[in-house]
Amino acid sequence: MRTLLLFFLLIGALQAADVNATLYESSDKPALYKALRLQIDSAQSAGTLTQAQADAERAELERLRRAAAQTPAPEEDPDALLSKTGPTLAQGYEALAAAALASVKKESAERKLRDIQSKLTFLKQTIEQITTEEKFRLRAYQLQFAYYKVQQQNLETRRDRLERYGKAVSGTLSKRLKEIRCTDADLQTEMQTADGAIDKSLQRKLAAEIALEGAELEEAARSERLTAALEKAGGDYSKALQTKLESAAKLALCMLIEAKNDTFFALLDTMDADATRLSGEVRSRFRAQNAQLRALAKAHFGVTALVVGDTLHETKVLLQRAGDTLTAPLFIFNERPISILSLLKALTILIAGFFLGAFYKRWIVRLARRWPDMSQMSMRLASNIGYYLIVFIAVIIAMGSLGIDMTSISLIAGALSIGVGFGLQTVVSNFIAGIILMFERTIRIGDTIEISDVLRGRVTDMRIRSTTVKTFDNIDIVVPNSSFIQNNVINWTLEDATRRIHIPFGVAYGTEVDAVKKAVLEELKESSLTYIRHDPEKQPEVWMVNMNSSSVDFELIVWVEWANKNRPSALRSDFLILIYNALNKHGIQIPFPQLDLYVKQLPKDGL
Repeated sequence: MRTLLLFFLLIGALQAADVNATLYESSDKPALYKALRLQIDSAQSAGTLTQAQADAERAELERLRRAAAQTPAPEEDPDALLSKTGPTLAQGYEALAAAALASVKKESAERKLRDIQSKLTFLKQTIEQITTEEKFRLRAYQLQFAYYKVQQQNLETRRDRLERYGKAVSGTLSKRLKEIRCTDADLQTEMQTADGAIDKSLQRKLAAEIALEGAELEEAARSERLTAALEKAGGDYSKALQTKLESAAKLALCMLIEAKNDTFFALLDTMDADATRLSGEVRSRFRAQNAQLRALAKAHFGVTALVVGDTLHETKVLLQRAGDTLTAPLFIFNERPISILSLLKALTILIAGFFLGAFYKRWIVRLARRWPDMSQMSMRLASNIGYYLIVFIAVIIAMGSLGIDMTSISLIAGALSIGVGFGLQTVVSNFIAGIILMFERTIRIGDTIEISDVLRGRVTDMRIRSTTVKTFDNIDIVVPNSSFIQNNVINWTLEDATRRIHIPFGVAYGTEVDAVKKAVLEELKESSLTYIRHDPEKQPEVWMVNMNSSSVDFELIVWVEWANKNRPSALRSDFLILIYNALNKHGIQIPFPQLDLYVKQLPKDGL
C-alpha cells in the first residue's frame, strides 16, 4: 500500500511539472526507488520511453540510490592525537596537520556546495519551465535534481562534522600546547638541511628544463628521459619544500610554547612565502597549517600581539601582491613589457604636464595684471604657446617612458598622415591658422572685426583652433581660425583708433545745397554727440553723392573715436535722428516716391 501511495505521489509530481521533494525527503527511500524502477520498466515496455532514455533514467536512479545510501565515515578522536602523558612535538605537529587538513576539506566541501547549488537552481528552472514536447524528460530531470539535493545534504553534514572536528583538534592542541617538549636546535638543523635540498633540487629542475627545451626537436627517446628527469626534480623540489615547512611548523609550535612572538611572526612570514612555491592541494594544506598557527597564537600571545603581528604580515602581503600586480606585464610593445605601473607613470607625467601648463598660463595672467601696458595679445600668445609646448614635452616624455621612440620621424609622419587622411584636415588647418594669426597679429584680442554683414563684434579670446567673437548684441560666436585666413576680414581697429562713418540721407529737388550743408553741420556742432571735433583733418562734412528720381542724395561724413565704434548701429541711429531733426527745423523737405497721372481723354460712355 505504501509503495502504491508513493507511486501516485510521483505521478502527480510529474504531471504538475514541479520539483518532487519526495525523492530526497522520503523516510522510506528504498521502497520509493524500487517503485520508480518498476515505473521506468513499464514505460519502456509501453513504448513511451526508448531504450536509451530508459537506460539513462535507470543510471540516474542508481546514482541517486547510492548517494542516499552513503553514510559519513567517523572522524578520529581528537584526544587520541596527543598522548595522555608527555605529548611529543611530532604528535603536536600531527594534530596541527589534522586540523589544517580538516579546514582544507571543509573549504573543498563549501566549494562543491556552491557548485551544486548552481546546478539545483538551473534544474529547478528547467523543471518548472518544461514544455509539453519535452515532458518525457521530466523524470530524468527530477532524478538529477534529487541526486544533487541528496549530495548537498551529505556535503552539508560532512562540512559540519569537519568544522566540529577541526575546532576540537585545535582546542585540544591549544590546551595541551605547554605539555609538548621542544628541541629547537634539531629543528634548525632540519630546516638548514631542507634548504640545501631545495637549492639542489631547484638547480636540477632548471637544468632539466633547459635541456628539455634544447631537445624538443631531437629524438623522442631523449625527450622522454629529460621529461622524466624534470618530473623527478620537480617532485624532489616539492618534497624538500614540504620537509622544510613541516620542520618550520614544529619550530613555530616551540616558539608558541616559549612565547617568542617576534620570531614567531617572522618565521610565519617565511612559511607563507614557501607555501606559495607549492601547488595544488599541498599548498592549500600548508596554508591552512599557517592559519591554524595564527589561531593558536591568538590564544597564547593575546589579541594585541596577534593584531600587531598579523597586521604587519597582512600589510607586507598586500604590498607585495600590489607590487606584483603593478609590475606584471600586460603586453609587450617594442620589445618592452608594458605594465600597470608603467602606464600609471606615463599617465602621471601627462597629468603633471597639463597641471604645469595650466600653472604657466595662470602665471602669465598674473604677470599681465602687473604690467597693464603690455599687449594683451602678446600675453595670450605667450601663454598659449607655452602651454602647448609644455603639454607636448610631457607627451614626449610619457611616450618615452613606455618605450615608444618618438624620435622616429616615420612614426610621427605615419600617425599624422593617418589622422589627416581620416578627417583631421579641418583640425590641422585651424591649428596652423591659429599659429599664423598669433604671430602675424592682424587680429588681436580686443579688436573690433567684421567678417560678414551679420557677423560683427569684438575679439574676446584667441585659441589654437578657434577665436571667440562677442557681437554687439552680447552673443559669443566661436569662429574657426581658418575662416580668418580664407575670407576677407575687416578689422576696424588694426592700426588707428578712429574711423570715418557715412550717414546717407536725401532731400527734395529744389532745395539749395548750401542750405542743407549749413543746417546739418550747425545742428551737429551744437549737439552733444561724441565725434572728433578739433582735428582739422577729420572735420565733419556733407557730400552730395547722387541725384535720384525722387531725391537729391547726401552723406554726412563723421570721424568717431574708438569708444564709439563698439556700437555702430546705435551711433548711426543717433546721427540719423540729428539729421532728421535738423531738416525739419529748417523746413527742408524730405522726399518720398511720388507718381503724377495725366488723363488725356475720358471715354464717352465711361459712367
